[in-house]
Amino acid sequence: MRTIQSKIQFVVITALIVITAIVTSIAVGVTHKIMHKDADRILNNVSEKEAAYINDMLNDFMQSAAIMEHYALHELETAGALKDGAYLENYTQEIRHLFDEVALNTAGTTAYYLCFSPEVTNGKTTGFYSKFKNDGLYELSKEEFAELDLFNAEFIKECGFDVIGSGNTWLQPRKSTFSPDTTVVSYLAPIYKDDTFVGFLGFNMDFEYLLGLVNEITVYDNGHALLLSGDKQTCYNPAEDIHISEDYTEATTALKNGMNLELRAAYADIQSGIRPMLRYIISAFLVVLALAILYTFWVTHRIVTPLKKLTAAAANISVGVQDVNLVIDSKDEIGVLARVLTDTYAKIREYSAYINALAYRDSLTGIKNSTAYTEAIEELNKEINLGNPSFGVIVADINNLKKTNDTYGHDIGNELIVHSARILTDIFKTSSVYRIGGDEFVVVLRGKDLERNHALIEKMDVAFSADYIAVNDETIPVSIARGVSVFDPSIDRVYTDVFAKADHAMYMNKEDMKATLG
Repeated sequence: MRTIQSKIQFVVITALIVITAIVTSIAVGVTHKIMHKDADRILNNVSEKEAAYINDMLNDFMQSAAIMEHYALHELETAGALKDGAYLENYTQEIRHLFDEVALNTAGTTAYYLCFSPEVTNGKTTGFYSKFKNDGLYELSKEEFAELDLFNAEFIKECGFDVIGSGNTWLQPRKSTFSPDTTVVSYLAPIYKDDTFVGFLGFNMDFEYLLGLVNEITVYDNGHALLLSGDKQTCYNPAEDIHISEDYTEATTALKNGMNLELRAAYADIQSGIRPMLRYIISAFLVVLALAILYTFWVTHRIVTPLKKLTAAAANISVGVQDVNLVIDSKDEIGVLARVLTDTYAKIREYSAYINALAYRDSLTGIKNSTAYTEAIEELNKEINLGNPSFGVIVADINNLKKTNDTYGHDIGNELIVHSARILTDIFKTSSVYRIGGDEFVVVLRGKDLERNHALIEKMDVAFSADYIAVNDETIPVSIARGVSVFDPSIDRVYTDVFAKADHAMYMNKEDMKATLG
């Protein structure tokens, strides 16, 4: 026959196992979803960080072009001056000198050029083109430059200018007109003087340099970084192992030159560092289950042992044994136990209620104490997290309490505390008043008190200014310094933000009072 103890243990342990399995499954599922979301967020952050590095380099190109554009406009007297051959030659040399310096300090530059419109140079195709090579700087001769026929329709279309000079622009990867053996990314800037199109200048970046920056990006252990076209239809650095067969995520960030940086990584790769969390969760639940089972054995033993003793006592009585330590009447032992437990529980509840009342009340003033205040803070923070709560805080500090204690004794000091508490509770009817320290009170303004806080604070100031304690032939004023702050959802995130403002205002008030009294 199965004992009561074994039945209780079977039921409880079975329930614990089922509950643990359900809770563990839910926890693992929820954690897995959260980890997926975190993986997406993490990869987006990595993509933005790496794109920012590449954009810094692209910005260097744009800034270099802006410098040269500004210098070219600053040094050019008028667009018409370029029709003078000597002026054009001198002007070109000045621009090229600075262009050399700027280009040498712009990472990734393979070539740079300045092209004048034939309309401002008496029909001449002129300018200069310089290309960096392993053995130094290579320049096209004037004759070679002229043969390029820079302003014919084909070149304009190739450069991306339907109307040349339509604005600063990045060109997509292309074979360089000046160096057909190289794929470049170009940045062009038109030059206008007095609303006249003078020409354009440009920088070429070796496309392999840009791809090198992308390919240097480490995307976890097995991920990849890709450079895509603006419409994301073309991948410029594909590889055989670019496809990830596992469940993966991707993050795309736009680059300054109209392209996109895309990172791809398997969820398992991103989560490799946090995946042990799932194992920790499962292990924790198993440990809790084991402890709960041990606790069940201990509890059932504690429950069943008194029943066995009660049964043994009843058996002793039934056989006529008189010397027993347990008083047993004619009623069933479980019923007697139930009534005893019921009476005991009732007394415990009554006593607990009494203890709780003492725990949350200040023994001197009868108002709420620091324990109650701590719980109130937790509730207010919950309200802040859930929405837009409406409350304010008054911090009040009794003036000269220590001096009163030292001069007249703690009994008079206690009277100051009691008077202060009474005034606060009399003024603020719909709010909770807490004594959180020896001489410090906090009022959490709610309801009508919050709506009328200015009028009530004035009333409070009047009440304190009129109150005093008589000691022999002397009168001791009941005086406080106070500060108030109302919750502002635009700047306050937690309760302590509101309290800090009120506390600061209280100290400012105290300083003002000291200054006034001298």
